[in-house]
This record gives sequence, structure tokens and C-alpha cells, in this order.
Amino acid sequence: MHKARLEEISKLFLEYRRLFEARDAEQIADFYRFPIHYYFSNGKKSELSREYFIGRVEKLLKLYEKLGVSQIVGAVTDVIELNENASLATLNWVLLDTSQEKPRQVYSAITRYLVCDYNGELKIDGLIGVDETQQLKQALSAA
Repeated sequence: MHKARLEEISKLFLEYRRLFEARDAEQIADFYRFPIHYYFSNGKKSELSREYFIGRVEKLLKLYEKLGVSQIVGAVTDVIELNENASLATLNWVLLDTSQEKPRQVYSAITRYLVCDYNGELKIDGLIGVDETQQLKQALSAA
């Protein structure tokens, strides 16, 4: 893995995280190359259009608001270079409620992304759910 590639992927997800905090579904979608493939944690797979994806992100952002998520911390924990144009990046996301003096962790989840060079820039080509659905359901139950 080239250090420059790792830095590019880290930079990509730093900006991606910022747009989730800004609650901007349209700009979040700009990080993807559509249609994307979404691999659910239950083993199912779907091909998502941009319009459908934006709707799903808007729903997720509303759930974040309901849970009081005001800050998101993301850490790239692993990158596997699949070939010279594609990498599999694993991120650990920590969602926080910072409305009180001491931040409260709402939940944390792992997600994997297929990141590819496309027309000279990095795009997310696939999304692999690991445990976010389960973590989100637990957080909603506890709220």
C-alpha cells in the first residue's frame, strides 16, 4: 500500500464525515459512483441509484437527529489494496451526542467501502455493512 494512497483515502473519509455532520445527503452522494452495490450485513445485496441512495441517507440523517448525534468520528482501521485502482477500506465510525458537557457515545459501527479511482478521483463504488444496522437498532431501542 502506497502511503500516498492511504492519505488520499483518509482525506476522502474526513470530508465524507464532515458532510454527514452537516447533514447534506446530496453532497454525500457525490462521493459515490452510481449505481453502487450495497452489501447488507444479512447477506443481501442491492444495486442503488443515486436518487434511492439520497433517500436512504436522508432517512439515516433523521435517525441521527432523533438520537442526538451531533459529532461523528471516523477512523480508517484497515486498507487492502485490491489492484492499482481499487482498495477495500474499513472504517470505525463513532457517533456522539455533544449537547452536554461530557460527550456521550450514541453508538459505534464498522463499515467497509470499495474505493476506486474513477476519472482521476477517488469514488466509493461499493458499501459493505458490517454491524451498523444492529448498532443503530440497539441505540434506537435504548432511546
